[in-house]
Amino acid sequence: MLAFVLVLPQAQAAQSIWPARATAQAAMIADYRTLACNREPPPPYTGSLRLQSKYDQRDTSKSTLRASPDADSERIAKQVKQFIGGLVYAGKRFQNAKKPQDANMALACQDQWLEHWAKAGALLDPDASNTGIAARKWALAAMSGALLLTQAAADGKVRLTPVQQRWFTQLGEQVIREYDPRRQSTTVYFNNHDYWAAWAVAAAGMLVGRDDFIQWADGNLRRGLAQAVRHGEYAYLPLEVARSKLAANYSQYALVPLVLLSESARANGLPWSDDDQRTLERLASFAARSVLDPDTLPELKGQRQADVAPYKLAWLIPFLARQPNHPLARQLYDSEDGEVDNYSQIGGPLKPAYPNLP
Repeated sequence: MLAFVLVLPQAQAAQSIWPARATAQAAMIADYRTLACNREPPPPYTGSLRLQSKYDQRDTSKSTLRASPDADSERIAKQVKQFIGGLVYAGKRFQNAKKPQDANMALACQDQWLEHWAKAGALLDPDASNTGIAARKWALAAMSGALLLTQAAADGKVRLTPVQQRWFTQLGEQVIREYDPRRQSTTVYFNNHDYWAAWAVAAAGMLVGRDDFIQWADGNLRRGLAQAVRHGEYAYLPLEVARSKLAANYSQYALVPLVLLSESARANGLPWSDDDQRTLERLASFAARSVLDPDTLPELKGQRQADVAPYKLAWLIPFLARQPNHPLARQLYDSEDGEVDNYSQIGGPLKPAYPNLP
């Protein structure tokens, strides 16, 4: 299956879940590639991704942080995070620009930072630990999302260079190589990591026009939905609920890519049944209750839940744009006064891409 995915000729049918739209900033775009960005990017990270997890591996629930973080892992993570943060910041700066010079400088910076890392082949070293493999896919999800959101706000006037196109393609193929074996394995937990890998690959596919990436990612979505355990009016993901005091956090965390992948299925003409939709709605009900009223969920076993940061509820934005009358999702959204946006792992603010969100 993997070989089949990787040798298919590049298709151009992949559709972004965030369509191009006319904006005031799009009307300002000129030849931004003639400008020199006024911020230097961090050095491209091209080394090994043998990173260590931030969680103490002796804790079976993986909910306890290590007493002594690994210095090398933290240094590498900081370098990658700084790069991703620059891409996200440039995208936000473009979407908020009031003047043409600001809009075009933002695009120049995003483009030049990206070109710098793409030319170096950053983040492509196959020598990676499980944590490094995870970091690669998280980076791909964030970078692809940031670029897709910028392209949408630019009304389709922003395009990748050939070097950037090749880099995103290589990253997508590497993530598939690393995560495809997990589909058949009986010795690993198929969980939020796989949902995020699927979203990273799907987003990269939308960016570079790889329909086969979209189709591969859809397979992980189907398996994720099949893992949902239904209990009356809600459904939960048992491997996320097993995270003890982090069960509510990980229920939100898993739902972000699943909701985005459901949008990918619709946008790209893949099957999406009423039963699929009901499963997603039930997962949303559980995720909302795990924050609003966790004591009513026996699956949490009375474990006090850690607070959930509002940005981790970003799944509410695309979900409510499609299902505005889902009562628990709406209650959760209102409980945060709608301030559930700006998640860097999906590329930054989503609300501008959903102007009709009620």
